[in-house]
Amino acid sequence: MIQIKCKEDCVGCGACHDICPKSAISFVTDEEGFWYPKVDTNKCVDCGLCDRVCPITNSEELNKTNIDQPTILSAYNANSEVRFISTTGGIYSALAEKMFEQGGYIGGAVWTETLQVKHIVSNKPEDLLRLRGSKYLQSDSTGLFKQIKGLLIKGEKVLVCGCPCQMAALRAFLQKKYEDLIIVDFICCSINSPKVFKEYIKSLETEYGSNVIVYHPKNKEYGGWHNFAFKATFADGQIYVKRRTDDDFTHCFIGSHVAARPSCFKCHFKSVPRVADITIADFWGIENVNPKMDSPHGTSLVMLNNEKGRLFFNLLGNKVISNNQTLEEAKAGNANLYKSIQKLNLDRDKFYYILNTSGFEAAMKYSRSFDSKPFTLERIKCLIKKVLQK
Repeated sequence: MIQIKCKEDCVGCGACHDICPKSAISFVTDEEGFWYPKVDTNKCVDCGLCDRVCPITNSEELNKTNIDQPTILSAYNANSEVRFISTTGGIYSALAEKMFEQGGYIGGAVWTETLQVKHIVSNKPEDLLRLRGSKYLQSDSTGLFKQIKGLLIKGEKVLVCGCPCQMAALRAFLQKKYEDLIIVDFICCSINSPKVFKEYIKSLETEYGSNVIVYHPKNKEYGGWHNFAFKATFADGQIYVKRRTDDDFTHCFIGSHVAARPSCFKCHFKSVPRVADITIADFWGIENVNPKMDSPHGTSLVMLNNEKGRLFFNLLGNKVISNNQTLEEAKAGNANLYKSIQKLNLDRDKFYYILNTSGFEAAMKYSRSFDSKPFTLERIKCLIKKVLQK
């Protein structure tokens, strides 16, 4: 029976839910907006399947999936329009289109009508528009593992992309290798709180007096890839744009890390070898190691982690422009490849207390003022608290 004694030991992937033969596992959302499994002991028969598919419990074995010397590329989609509307270099789109050409299915995260994020699997090319691009908050992947296994058993081809922990969960869930499956992950900073994002959107809608109908993270219209912006379009035509951590949700994500799931502070999948067949990411720092591959609309880092990944990527041909790089060059600008995010001195409990009692704007006021004061009494108290907890 799966038991979460420490929140850092659960990534919220949902694999335990999908594997349970008695439907004994549901999810409870905590005060930070993250979901954790809850077992109905009246239904549970102690079969142990939930423990067998847990990516945290089995991370040591899962991290041995591939070789420790992957092929490293800088790459981008040859179609500049696709590259412009993609998060980085448009590589996922090229991989997905190739899978569609083979009559297969693609999987990944999409926005729902209520601006939540969920993983889907589809064989409809028009769904690529929904699947393209990063979402930057935790996606609901319950049902994904069961659906993919069902397709593979039927002999269908599948290409699926998700966070490293989600893709590790998929490996554990399947319990065997399928030749018709291509697993893609990405170099992940953290998965972030759906509650923080929801309150952020609510704050924007209050400020602008209209509902957000489209949210476009890492938009390239207002400064390109290197100086990306976050854009929201409202029902009445108004547009919100802020660059990088000037945007409040982005500040919570890559600034203070206060929106990160607790498990992200000691990620089990920040390593090489990778769990996936192919890893994609921003090739931050490409302008320093290979200026010719520095595209203003985005350059991707691609890691081909095994022979299957190499063979499939090679099928893309002239749909992508690529160049060989080294692992050292990839690491230079991508600390998230090998290092977990660090907890900052912001009082996380206080942030969520303010969020839940006074709203997003008050929580952000606390967060940003705290950042701007290096050694306030409150910060010293936080440092002492962290030392005592170690």
